[in-house]
Amino acid sequence: MYAKDRSGAAPTLSLILPAWNESEVIRRAIDEADSALRQLTHDYEIIVVDDGSTDGTGELVEQAAKSNPHVRLLQHHPNQGYGASIRSGFAAARKDLVVFTDADCQFDLTELDRFVLLADRYDIVCGYRIDRKDTPLRCLYSRVYNQMVRILLRTEVRDVDCALKMFHREVVQKLEISGSGFLVNSEILTRAKQARYKIVEVGVSHRPRTDGTSTVSISHIPKVLCSLARFWWNAVQFPVCDDSAIAVSPAHQSQATTVQDRRYVWASVGLLLIAAFFMLTNLGYPLIDRDETRYAEIPREMIATGNWVLPQLNFHSYYDKPPLVYWLCAISFKLFGITETAARLVPALAALATIASTMWFGARVFGKRIGLLSGVVLLLSAGFAFTSRYLLLDGVMTLFISLSLFTAYEAICSGEMKLSWWLLSGVFCGLAFLTKGPVALILWLPPVFAFAWLSDTYAKPRGWHYGMIAGVTFAVAVPWMIAVSLQDASFLTEFFYTHNLKRFAGGFHRQPIWYFVPVLLVAGHPWSFLAVPYAHFLFRQSGESRYQRPAVVGYLLLWSVWCFVFFSLSRCKLPTYLLPAAPAFALMVGHYLDYVLDGSADKASFWFARFWSPRTATVTTCGVGIAFVVYIAVYVGDASSLIYAWATLWAALLCCSLFTLFGKRDDTGYAWPASMGTALLLAFMVMHHWVPTYSQGETLFGHASPLAEQIALQSNPAIATVAHEFSGVPFYLNRSDVGNFGGLDDPQLRSLVSANERTVLVVEKRIPSEQLERYFPPGTRIRRLGNRGQAQVIEVVNPTTIAKRVQPKRRSVAR
Repeated sequence: MYAKDRSGAAPTLSLILPAWNESEVIRRAIDEADSALRQLTHDYEIIVVDDGSTDGTGELVEQAAKSNPHVRLLQHHPNQGYGASIRSGFAAARKDLVVFTDADCQFDLTELDRFVLLADRYDIVCGYRIDRKDTPLRCLYSRVYNQMVRILLRTEVRDVDCALKMFHREVVQKLEISGSGFLVNSEILTRAKQARYKIVEVGVSHRPRTDGTSTVSISHIPKVLCSLARFWWNAVQFPVCDDSAIAVSPAHQSQATTVQDRRYVWASVGLLLIAAFFMLTNLGYPLIDRDETRYAEIPREMIATGNWVLPQLNFHSYYDKPPLVYWLCAISFKLFGITETAARLVPALAALATIASTMWFGARVFGKRIGLLSGVVLLLSAGFAFTSRYLLLDGVMTLFISLSLFTAYEAICSGEMKLSWWLLSGVFCGLAFLTKGPVALILWLPPVFAFAWLSDTYAKPRGWHYGMIAGVTFAVAVPWMIAVSLQDASFLTEFFYTHNLKRFAGGFHRQPIWYFVPVLLVAGHPWSFLAVPYAHFLFRQSGESRYQRPAVVGYLLLWSVWCFVFFSLSRCKLPTYLLPAAPAFALMVGHYLDYVLDGSADKASFWFARFWSPRTATVTTCGVGIAFVVYIAVYVGDASSLIYAWATLWAALLCCSLFTLFGKRDDTGYAWPASMGTALLLAFMVMHHWVPTYSQGETLFGHASPLAEQIALQSNPAIATVAHEFSGVPFYLNRSDVGNFGGLDDPQLRSLVSANERTVLVVEKRIPSEQLERYFPPGTRIRRLGNRGQAQVIEVVNPTTIAKRVQPKRRSVAR
């Protein structure tokens, strides 16, 4: 008795048998299929897809087709792959229910009656092998692969590659299947899941293979895993690869008018003016030891010596970093004088350019609204706001790394290589190399290579393209490397080995691998409160979330994640190392905020990000503001009326934010604007009030230090720094004769004290002044001039030297 389909009639069946070099078993496979299908229905067909066999499989099928009208032969010339065979069989199927199985006779097709019954209620029926008759190793491979597919593709099928599946023909016709290899089963089930077809599993018997040879081997594993990764990337994680068809929020689509675009352009200009005011004003407070004083002193010495090739600190070769930032500072000193403002103009202008380039890139790939939001996110990120006015190499490095990655994307995004953008990317990579060294290429290559390899519709750079990037990079950097080697033969060895390889291995600033997790959360404030909802948005597979993630988001994700992973693997860690990832994070968050701030979007999907994230961020910002005020008042000792004004303001804002935190949950329109406003206010307070106050209390000889006047009263005494660079000493005293010694036991330090009547020593505060006497000649008098920051300033008077100077005068009087 025939099984019934969903209409109550006997089903019609198409059975597909993909075959490649199966001459030993194909006749048996056809006979078993014919016997099993005859028991289910009188209307069936057996479609054998000969995929370029060379052993006579096709001829055997032709003979079977002549004697059995239910058998049909399709042939591929040459071999096209398992997936292509399935697609050809699906396209040729004429019956209502379509089944495919392998031609190796490992399944009992008489069990298809259960499939037909389940097909009455489900769109797809999948078999799973109850007692698999394969080797233990192959079973292990299959178990691992199935688990990976379940996690990545969310198929929710326990045995994805079981080669016994039944479909309704209208389902098969709607599924878009493109794969040609063994991944076809995973692709079919993923597409079906995305189309919300109903899928059910049923256990089937599995036989050991007795005839023929399996075409699956361990050598296929790397290829299958690569295909799985690329399919997951293009079909599941970032299904929109054509930027011209980027799925954006309804609000953004409705804002594509000229008038609204102009509004965003003017808003972007306004944001840049606010950023310029924040970054370029009030830069004249004293430099902060040790980074700012060091990176200002090196270009001052370049000007003093006229040597712009060899970086020097205390007039000794400084091997740590290449010279680009020093050159920029030296140029600024030449234009505006040797001042703190001139020094800090370099990171401030670099930060401003980074914001502008991030907004430009965001506008090109997402739209002007998202470009504007990305600029807001970058400006208000705590870590970026701090480094934008702080003399470090990382800010300039971030500018050139981001430009190199922006232009690399432009070079490949159209599907064809654009060499002009590609070469420009190499130039920026070379400038980044001149800023901090080979880490520029390390941060550039993996995300570009991985994205181009993963994405189907983007250009695929070849080896010579990458060679071109390396060539342009070194063309920018090599002339300096040659010139510096001629002046100091050991420079490049020290630079590459000691300050790159050994640094990576933990020679400096050793920190645990998890170090950057809290750094990222703090530096990303207030946007770090979006971490949980954004992760849900980024990896959610149901609904329309997949189509809200264009491929460029994947590029930004690779960029930022690689930066985080690389520096986490490095044992040497400093908080500012993550700064090159900031533009990518800002663009991703800006893209997400476009949906969060869109009132017409699905409120349930973005409710957490609209309500809890901004309100908790605002409360935290207000709490941090109060903490800074307390610190300034108690520890710095600033009790001015301005401090009381800040305290009153932050207390009032905290009360308001706590009130709104428990307010109406539907009132979310002003939540994020309020959080942005408080974040900007905190950034202004910290960078324009607290940091200048702190630096004025720490500086040794800056204009705010009383020590500067005390030293100036001396008639240019001998001066030296001990156990620390204290680069601010030669910078502020504008002297080229400041000695620097590793410790008090340095014989050259003793010689300096012995040779001078008075010597001023700047020593680390941790060294007790009582220890100084034993290192100097007998009779030496030591007087403490004061403490500032990490230093104690000590005057050493040598009576023996004074006596020697006075004695000749007495002899001349006697004559």
